[in-house]
Amino acid sequence: MLDSRLLWPFAPHLPSAFSGSALHRGALLAMSRGDLSTADRLFETAAAHYRREVMVEALARLRVHQLIARVRAGATPDEERTLEIERRLCLLDQIESLEFPFARVDARTLLGRWGSVSGARAEDLPIAA
Repeated sequence: MLDSRLLWPFAPHLPSAFSGSALHRGALLAMSRGDLSTADRLFETAAAHYRREVMVEALARLRVHQLIARVRAGATPDEERTLEIERRLCLLDQIESLEFPFARVDARTLLGRWGSVSGARAEDLPIAA
């Protein structure tokens, strides 16, 4: 659904048209394509859905992904955020992987390697438009 770059700009303005998980997945896709500002907007919109639906665990997973995107957007590594990501990963059982198709994995598999996982190349990911 949010696999199309054409829909990304509209999703934050029409949040009821998408589920929280669809917005979260769209944010992961945008992040894997290097569009970190769009990913952040989609993460925030998905977070609003998760809060409204009281989906605490989904919100916790999303916030880890959002922190990863924010660290990737920075020009220099932020040691405090890096440690926060590692701490939060230790608290989760599962999280969506950073590689397409973003399947759920044991959160500990990302420990120490989330910074080096670049995800799939943009040309390898589905594009609807």
